[in-house]
Amino acid sequence: MVGTLFTPRLAGFVVLVSCLAGPDPAPEEPKRVKVTVVTILASDKGDEVDARLKGIAAEVRKMNPQLKAFKLVSMASKSLAVDEKAAFPLVDEQSAQVVIRHSADPNNRVSLGVTPPKQGEIAYRAVCGKFLPIVTRYQTEGKERLILAVRVQPCNGK
Repeated sequence: MVGTLFTPRLAGFVVLVSCLAGPDPAPEEPKRVKVTVVTILASDKGDEVDARLKGIAAEVRKMNPQLKAFKLVSMASKSLAVDEKAAFPLVDEQSAQVVIRHSADPNNRVSLGVTPPKQGEIAYRAVCGKFLPIVTRYQTEGKERLILAVRVQPCNGK
């Protein structure tokens, strides 16, 4: 009875299906995420805003209207794998630690943790390709407030 169910035609179909399925796919390489950290100093004195910071300054002022002047100090980028930590130098020998928790999801959001000076880790999901400003607790001797702007890339489909 088994012989009549397992015909040459059925055997050919089984071989064809197994060939189409192919070998098991290789494990996907962990995706790296480019992290950019912009170091900004803001002050309540003066009103000069670096032209490259106009959008960030407008967002920061919504919650911190006393900050009037914004200057770009530095910008650094590093490519990180998931669970890889990196230190980004800031000002006055301070640094920020960044760790990628999860690469871009289907909604183009990356989970990461940022540890600014004098603070614990801030965990959040970043929109891919957009800067998120973080007003830190750190102030320079000149009473300028340290602000970090963090962006992650690449984005899905880009």
